Amino acid sequence: MKYLVKKSVLLLLVVSAFCACDNSNDNNDNDEVILPKPQSSKTVVNYTGEVEFVVDAPQIREDIEQDLKANPPFGGSKKYQFVIKFHSTLSPLYMLYAVNPEDDKSADGYILDIAGKVESKDNYRLFPAASANAWYKMDIVPVDTKDGKPVATYDVFMQLNIPSSLVHSKMYFCEDLTEKYRQKFPNEDIHAVVRRLVLSYVSGGDIINE
Repeated sequence: MKYLVKKSVLLLLVVSAFCACDNSNDNNDNDEVILPKPQSSKTVVNYTGEVEFVVDAPQIREDIEQDLKANPPFGGSKKYQFVIKFHSTLSPLYMLYAVNPEDDKSADGYILDIAGKVESKDNYRLFPAASANAWYKMDIVPVDTKDGKPVATYDVFMQLNIPSSLVHSKMYFCEDLTEKYRQKFPNEDIHAVVRRLVLSYVSGGDIINE
């Protein structure tokens, strides 16, 4: 994610510099400063979505797995569009849209609000390819929300196979649900319950001017 942020800042600087202009006339006393016209663009990247989970609860594992399947992570889709909106006078806006597999049209949209850096949780080591660095806490806020409140919060890290590029990238939205299921099944021996939504790059990444 830090590469993504660096890239976004760089693009904003480039846009601002490119659009800067200087207007002068013959009378230096009446020089007029022309502010650059605000510019906006977006990057759209297509991802597939797969849900993975690990349940370490010998006596009740199947019940928990069925409950996890019945209550998928936000979006609940096999296809997603990751959208980065750039504006020359604002910070980049990160959004994720669940795509309806029946008609390939975007359905539910969410704003990805980075709440800060976090440490990787020990239980995430139960997953393969779990990063120990560059974790971020991310609030998931519906695009059409009226109160701006998140519907969920995840621990997120991004795997960039090509530095500063989203091509062949993966995003991992992880959650440790151990305590949740201990409360739900207080008489059961539950060691760990973790789940993650894995987004894998498919296509896209070009900048589209708006």
